[in-house]
Amino acid sequence: MHASLAADRLYALSLRPQEWDGLRERAELVLRWGPLADDPAQPARRHWFLLVVECRVRPPDGDPLAAQNAAGLEVLRCGWEAELELPVDLPASAIDDDPELVVRLLRHIAETVNDVAARAGVAPLVSDELVAALAKQRKA
Repeated sequence: MHASLAADRLYALSLRPQEWDGLRERAELVLRWGPLADDPAQPARRHWFLLVVECRVRPPDGDPLAAQNAAGLEVLRCGWEAELELPVDLPASAIDDDPELVVRLLRHIAETVNDVAARAGVAPLVSDELVAALAKQRKA
């Protein structure tokens, strides 16, 4: 069933723009999307979903940070919440996938990240091409 967007909002943001900027070519981004609920099978008219984008950069070998951060240095974790409304009570699992909604939320994340980066004197970190690549990653 198609759900309508009742609201969307920033859920959480952790960003280290200078570190990301200095290691852009070593950035690895991942995206997660899913329902926020104690019981996702519980029927309701409103459901909350969360889109999370994370970015880690891997410092080059020999950099002291490389030894301390084997999984890479987290430079971004941003969550954007979507409140979805259905015409009848249904579980979250009954909501149809909406790739356009994910792209819309990714654009919100990009705007937020790039605004904070600009305030730190850093050029935009999330381009339109990166938004498209993340949206495509989700489909894979």
